[in-house]
Amino acid sequence: MAERDPHALELALEAWREACPRSPADRDAAAIEGLRAPVRDALRRRLARTVSGLGETTPGVTAGQRLARAATDLLEAADGFLRREAIAASLTDAERRELLRGMVLTRALDNRLKALFMGGDVQYRGVGFQGKGFRSLGQEAIYGAPLRLRRGAPHRAPDGTWRGDVIAPLIRDLGAVLAMRNAPETARMVLSAQMGKAGPPMDGRDLHVGDFEWGILPASAPLGISSLTIAGIAMAFAREGSDRVAVSFIGEGGSSLGEWHEAINLCATRRLPAVFCVQNNQTALSTPVAEQSAVRVFADKAAGYGIPGLTIDGTDPEAVAAAFAWAAERARAGHGPTLIELVAMRMCGHAHHDDMLYLGRDPQPSWEYPVPSEQGYADREAYAFWAARDPIASYAGRLAGDRVIGEGELGALEREAEAMVEAEARRVIDAPWPEAERAGAGVLAGEAPRGHVEVLGKRPREIPPALPPLEAGPPVDARGRTFLDAVMLGVADALRADPRVFVYGEDVGGKYGNAFLLLRPLLREFSDRILNSPLAESGVLGVCVGAALMGQRPIGEMQFNDFVASGFNQLVNNAAKVRYRWGASVPMVVRMPWGGLRHAGPYHSQNTEPWFYRTPGLKIVVPSTPYDARALMAAAVADPDPVLYYEHIALYRDPRIKQALDDAPPPPLPLGKAALRRSGRDIAIVSYGAYVHVALRVAERLAADGIQAA
Repeated sequence: MAERDPHALELALEAWREACPRSPADRDAAAIEGLRAPVRDALRRRLARTVSGLGETTPGVTAGQRLARAATDLLEAADGFLRREAIAASLTDAERRELLRGMVLTRALDNRLKALFMGGDVQYRGVGFQGKGFRSLGQEAIYGAPLRLRRGAPHRAPDGTWRGDVIAPLIRDLGAVLAMRNAPETARMVLSAQMGKAGPPMDGRDLHVGDFEWGILPASAPLGISSLTIAGIAMAFAREGSDRVAVSFIGEGGSSLGEWHEAINLCATRRLPAVFCVQNNQTALSTPVAEQSAVRVFADKAAGYGIPGLTIDGTDPEAVAAAFAWAAERARAGHGPTLIELVAMRMCGHAHHDDMLYLGRDPQPSWEYPVPSEQGYADREAYAFWAARDPIASYAGRLAGDRVIGEGELGALEREAEAMVEAEARRVIDAPWPEAERAGAGVLAGEAPRGHVEVLGKRPREIPPALPPLEAGPPVDARGRTFLDAVMLGVADALRADPRVFVYGEDVGGKYGNAFLLLRPLLREFSDRILNSPLAESGVLGVCVGAALMGQRPIGEMQFNDFVASGFNQLVNNAAKVRYRWGASVPMVVRMPWGGLRHAGPYHSQNTEPWFYRTPGLKIVVPSTPYDARALMAAAVADPDPVLYYEHIALYRDPRIKQALDDAPPPPLPLGKAALRRSGRDIAIVSYGAYVHVALRVAERLAADGIQAA
């Protein structure tokens, strides 16, 4: 209470003395749990107060209502504290030994990563290769975060499908990775990632670690990407009703990113089963906390999202384990996300190469912390403070005092970890490099490996001997359906055919039905699957990626395609790269109203498709008729890769292109194939969207001059 609301401390102490005349034993979980109700009752009586004559605190909220809400928040904070203490007290000796063993393994693996960087063990064509990697020195207690999550073999189905919780670790979260699957294979995967060897995690295509088949989402860059993917995974868990939880990790520097804000905000608005962790390790690469944020503690930011926040010692593995177990309990119970700030210090450079700058020297790997020199940029006073709180030494001392481990057991654990890590390191050193000819493989599902194309080189002209068959499509019918109707019908077909399909975007749900009212006819039937997002394009796209990874079929909407600029990162650095990096499928559709001919100015009529057609991993669909719009929507939703579905706004209600459409859904049209709308032997006009119709009119005029255009 002294941390949460110091002005209520005296009331809390009075309630504590009344409910608990004698403090329970430190590890008496049942006794601590039994205090929750009496403490809550005693504190509630002291917080109950009536006020009059103060008017409104904010428009529509009386002072009494505001005080009642504040009292509820305090009661929940006090109850949460006792619940976390009960969880910590309930940790078994086996769990406590695992915490120590896991932290020891984390540091042993850290040390070997650094040794690989400094040495010449790995050779590429006779030249030493260091690789690139990051360490978690000083932050090993993060191992406790997944301790009571759903992790490990019990949560893998017989076919290998993961049924447990999902975490999104970043570069300082090695301990959390190991906790999700504490096995030699995980250590080898981490070592292989740094060295770029063939095999897991990404066959040398990326230096980040992850193993989605064990609930570990591979990290991405820029760092805010994963937070939004976790938001989408949490959305999928909520839609499935699967009682699973998604956990996002980020550093205090990364919490300045807009994507992190969008992720935590949208999870809060829908009470999604997510946990957000900020690891405040005092330095974002080289930027100190004071230049990153003016907030007192990062957990205070939770109030802005209407969720609970807590700040704990990030070097105390039991406090970490209890905090995450409690937050996961809340999430599973439908209470939404929690923000957990872990305070520790990075006791090494940002990456291996940065030790020299951070510490002023490049120390050899060791079980002990190196001592920084005056030449380094590390805050030496803060470094000395945190050096005294080494999580391994401190926790080993605590367990020895509790007689959970015996004399010399820490040394035995260190030797055991070093032996396992060294065995896996030798396997990585001896492993082959990725096959160069596979560098262009796996960009999209089912395609042959891509090769290099010299754009400026001379290439033979390949002219097909004949035109493909004419695909005129249904005739124009003044009594038919508009292009806007057809898109709506395509979305309706998908929603009716597959319960995994849902729509997510700004102003799409409620009583509105999107900015063009396109979805309004579907709101009554699909009110629970056409969902409003906050005003956040990155949020829309990130949720689609995360939900798609979990097997959902999201249809995201950009209100106008121009606004996708705010979500560019999620498309080009996330959706487009997932299959290539680690082989997962991202079956999502993004609807993109676009185009000119409407005098709508520079922000509501751009052609953004050139931004994306040079991005490998994305597909682009641009229908020009109502029939094609409906049939291509079916193909886009069924596709295993991300599809950008462009809808020319000028065609929405154009009466000149109406077509009669059957009640039954049409068969999907193949993606990546153009349609021949008019045959001609002299010239070819290639276009898409609204300009298909302009091209057809031009062809008619050319025909009058004896020129036959296809």
